[in-house]
Amino acid sequence: MLLILCKAQAQDAQFSQYYAAPLYINPAFAGSDHTPRLVLNYRRQWQGLDASFTTYSGSFDHYFENFNSSIGLIYTYDEISNGGTATQDVGLQYAYEMDLGQWWLFGIEMPKMLRMGLQGSYVLRSSVSNLTFGDQFDNNGIISTTSNDPTTAVGGVNYANVAAGALLYDEYMWLGFSAHNLTRPNQSFLANAEGESRLPIRYTLQAGVKIPIGESDNWRDKYRSGYREMSISPTILYKHQGGFDQLDAGVYWTYSPFTLGLFYRGLPIKKVDQLVSNNESLIAMAGLRLRNFSLGYSYDFTISKLTNAATTGVHEISLRINFISSEKWGVKRKLSGGLPCPSL
Repeated sequence: MLLILCKAQAQDAQFSQYYAAPLYINPAFAGSDHTPRLVLNYRRQWQGLDASFTTYSGSFDHYFENFNSSIGLIYTYDEISNGGTATQDVGLQYAYEMDLGQWWLFGIEMPKMLRMGLQGSYVLRSSVSNLTFGDQFDNNGIISTTSNDPTTAVGGVNYANVAAGALLYDEYMWLGFSAHNLTRPNQSFLANAEGESRLPIRYTLQAGVKIPIGESDNWRDKYRSGYREMSISPTILYKHQGGFDQLDAGVYWTYSPFTLGLFYRGLPIKKVDQLVSNNESLIAMAGLRLRNFSLGYSYDFTISKLTNAATTGVHEISLRINFISSEKWGVKRKLSGGLPCPSL
């Protein structure tokens, strides 16, 4: 793949704990907690392979109640192999929230809150000069420290990008859709027209439902001191980008302050090749929420032909801090309807 960078159809970075990286999957999530929020994410993918991936992301968002509006700032750093090419993405987001009231679709009552979001970002991709290419090798190994490949003569690639998204939700369910890379920026390291490589649009569908277990008859109980939430939350995340499709599906179990999750990633009904099944990984998650502080860890067990023994799996850590007291947070979420997405 590295030998055909000028024509490769790349995919954006991903997170297994996708609801622990809300601004990354959909700009409509900006301000969705209705409190100032800081989120940090770290992902180490396939450390056992030479072609490994390391991704960092950090975001901050804030909701302005008087204007029903939110702003968010997100930074993502994605590195392919230690010392290889890296991508930095800095994005500014705006989201607007409105109450649709009660409405039905095909006789089904739909969520009443609608959020719409936009994102403008600037991307910097480092040079590939640190990589090795085919003309640097013969049958006995490496023969040269420099390459005549035209990509090595070009510096980094920088471009602007745009994303948009929408989110419907109520107290128990949510449905979101987002589209990234709307400008189809040219990501090629070649300067001539033949080297044009447009980044495909990434379409993402997010959906889920929170099912309370043993919910009190008095709704006020859940906002009183000492209340412990117990619920299960089936969720899905579907992504399409270029010729690439992926589905994450699974369930969270929450008994506050703990959250556990089990997910499957793959799409068996769509095979890339008749001999290769489209199964990628099984994902186990665990999280802890103490007042306005949340910490999560997940591990991806590789079930594709790469094998987990070779990849050593994927490790991911997330941290979220809401800068408001837990008492005020509970009141604000009740008054606003409260987005029911899992904390992790």
